[in-house]
Amino acid sequence: MKKTIIAAAIAAVVSAPAFADVKISGQINTEFKDTDNSDLASGINSDIVISGSEDLGNGMKASFKIHRFYDDVGGPSAGGDGDEQRVADQTISLSGDFGSVTTGRMEPFIVSSITSMANIDASEDLDLEVAPGDARTDGGLRYVSPNMNGLTVGVEGFADGTSTGDDFATTTIFAQYSNAGLTVKAAQETAQNGTSADVKVTALGVAYKMGDLEARLVHTDDDNGASADTENTMYGVTYTMGANQFAIGKNNSDTANDEDTIVSFKHSLSKSTSVYVVIENDGAANSDTNLIGVKHSF
Repeated sequence: MKKTIIAAAIAAVVSAPAFADVKISGQINTEFKDTDNSDLASGINSDIVISGSEDLGNGMKASFKIHRFYDDVGGPSAGGDGDEQRVADQTISLSGDFGSVTTGRMEPFIVSSITSMANIDASEDLDLEVAPGDARTDGGLRYVSPNMNGLTVGVEGFADGTSTGDDFATTTIFAQYSNAGLTVKAAQETAQNGTSADVKVTALGVAYKMGDLEARLVHTDDDNGASADTENTMYGVTYTMGANQFAIGKNNSDTANDEDTIVSFKHSLSKSTSVYVVIENDGAANSDTNLIGVKHSF
């Protein structure tokens, strides 16, 4: 009798459906920054990401991500907590031999994958990223092909019922190629602007890693239709030596001959905790910002 009960229990466990694997990750950091002709400012940032996946069988997988962040650099805003606590991403994906399809709230590819490459320093508040085009929004639908000898291509669109034009008012085509230490990314985003001329943004990102040294280049060309084009180029390098990482980068914009330079030093106390110092020179304002911070990831 006991053997029958045990056998039945084992059979029930084996035949039970597989539950989705859920993971909680994120980071929290505090920073103090001193900018020329300004008082000392402090800020805290935190990100919490809940993600998970489920095996659907036949080589298919479903996954999800919920990302919330709190950004209080420079002190609380006048709008209260609602202005600092925001939902970043909320996505559901289906993937398989066909590639992957993702839908929900997400950053456009140009921002999430290309211009974000300009963030070579350790700080959350200071960076060299210039992100033209649309920002994170709802109604996203993205397809990415499977990897074909290092090459992936894709297309995405964002539904916008308030814009005059197609149902997906913002669309992007993109491609990425990786081989050994080289990664090249390119994308063009087109946003319909009602009765005005369409806005087109072209972005190129290149990264090359050789041992502990990595070099990056990001170039964006923003065609605002009726307005003049604006171009921006960022280039920089990072070097990792044991628990220390050094970074230096420069950002050139054809807007008012704006040039920003950033220098960063980070020391890892462990795999999860690090301290850092960042110095940024704003060429347009002719001012320096000195920042120190500590970060913990989980």
